[in-house]
Parts: sequence; C-alpha cells; structure tokens
Amino acid sequence: MKPKLLSFLLAIAAIIASPCFAADKNPAAEFADNLGKQALAIITKEEGNKQEKTLQLQKLFADNVDIESIAKFVLGRNSKSASEAQIKLYMQNYRDFIIKHYTANLAEFKDADFEVGKVSKDERGGYVVTMRIKRPQAQDVIVDYTIRDKEKEGLKVYDITVEGVSMITTQRSEFSSVIEQKGLDYLITTLGERSKQEEATSN
Repeated sequence: MKPKLLSFLLAIAAIIASPCFAADKNPAAEFADNLGKQALAIITKEEGNKQEKTLQLQKLFADNVDIESIAKFVLGRNSKSASEAQIKLYMQNYRDFIIKHYTANLAEFKDADFEVGKVSKDERGGYVVTMRIKRPQAQDVIVDYTIRDKEKEGLKVYDITVEGVSMITTQRSEFSSVIEQKGLDYLITTLGERSKQEEATSN
C-alpha cells in the first residue's frame, strides 16, 4: 500500500477558513462547515493530550464518513467470491484501518492555512468541494472531497482526492492487486496489522 494521503479530516477542517460558506445554504457546504469546526476545535483546544484528541477525531471520522460504502467499493468484485465470514472480518478490519489511518497524526496539525474554492455536483448527485491547503515550509496541496446523502443517515463524506489521486480508487486498485497475488485472507490480516501499527503510532 502507498503512503497515506493527506489526512481526510485535515482537509475537512480547511472549510471553516472560507467566509463564502457562511452564506451558502447548500446542505453539503453546511455539513462540511460544521464538521470542519468540530475537527478544528478538537485539534486546537488546550486541554487533552494527543491520544485523547486522536480518539475524539476517530469518533468524528466514524460518525461522518461513509465507511461501509467505501469498504464495499474498495473490495469491488472480489466480494462475489468471498465467504460470509470473510466479508464480516474484512468490514471490521477495514473500518478500524481507515479510521486509524486517517486520524493517526492529525492532532499535530495546528499551523496549516486554508483556502476553499468551488462546490460542484458530482456524477451521482453528491457534491465535490475543492480547496487549497497551505502548510508552513511545504507546497500547497489541492484537495477535492466528495459528500453524498445517505438518506436516513444524512450526509456523509465518501471520497477524498489529493492532487488528482482518489483515495477510494487507489485503494481499490491496491487491494485488488494484493488479493490477486496473495488472496483475500492475506489482505484482511494485513488490514488488522496495519490498524495496530497506526494505533501504536498515534499513542
């Protein structure tokens, strides 16, 4: 698997820097604005250590990201040949992996500056928000993230694209390659191991 993309919630937190969203009644913009405020509040608050902040960010991520749909998309056609037990363990390990992977070091990002651009419709009726993330002593990063309506669950983040590279399509390609070479059980075990590594890194 390739090195992690820029943290998902760091991108979301960027939204609050743009005053144009305050007047925008687009539901996806309001959802993202609120989510960004919550993320930034956790990252910048004085009380709490890194581990406590990471746990709070993990809950925020789990509550607002469509992990189940992402997991199914990433597994793709490989789900057809998987057993019920394999699917259950894969979904569990993938959930742990993606939550810990994208929040592992987020609590340390305090000094980034952000510039939010356009909001546009995606091909499935969701929304894509484009933003520029400015980091001290590093190049700016262009990020697009996709928000879709889960009906009863409401709006959820579905994908993040960093400099043209989609998180979910990249993972789908990587996972398919791993399964083809070493099998689904190997992928499932690897996801579990990566979750433990990410947790150790964040402590």
